[in-house]
Amino acid sequence: MQIFENKGAAMGCSNPHPHCQIWTTSSLPEEPAIESEQFKKYHREQGGCHMLEDYAKLEVDQEERVVYANAAFVAICPWWATWPFEILIIARRHRRALTDFSLEEREQLASIIAEVTRRYDNLFETQFPYSMGLHQAPLEGSDVEIECSYFHIHFYPPLLRSATVRKFLVGYEMMAEPQRDITPEQAAERLRGCGGVLYRKKMQEQEEQ
Repeated sequence: MQIFENKGAAMGCSNPHPHCQIWTTSSLPEEPAIESEQFKKYHREQGGCHMLEDYAKLEVDQEERVVYANAAFVAICPWWATWPFEILIIARRHRRALTDFSLEEREQLASIIAEVTRRYDNLFETQFPYSMGLHQAPLEGSDVEIECSYFHIHFYPPLLRSATVRKFLVGYEMMAEPQRDITPEQAAERLRGCGGVLYRKKMQEQEEQ
């Protein structure tokens, strides 16, 4: 089951508001299937550890690529990001799917999604477009496959330098290797500074100067 949300004409949306869709398939799609294989491999080779749990701890310790964190989740500009302000939301503790979360964790999830989308909108002072998708345990699979699954959310936003300049994956980037226009560390630093009232006050002060 793929739960995803699209926002903005830049992402092909005909509706002006963000809207969610749920698609179900009889087989595991390519991207989550590749993730699943790597999760199982890491779990086997590292004696039962979970790759994204370890990765979240590493990023929190280093701080450079963390945009926002709360008790249950962390939002990161991952080091492998292809899109300029790509974000990965990871559960801090192993959770296979939405159904594993307590009520408090669900509230924490809603909070961090709101923080991410608020920072996106503040960054270029626009309704920031993106595609967002949840990756979690498959509806059907082996015990190992389901146990090794790890809940996380991908945000793929296209904007690059302003509300009107977007990144295009074409030519060499599409056929050979994506080129990174901004480092994950730079993206995280800019998004960390885009929180709510303080950001608007900063922008007003810059305009007055």
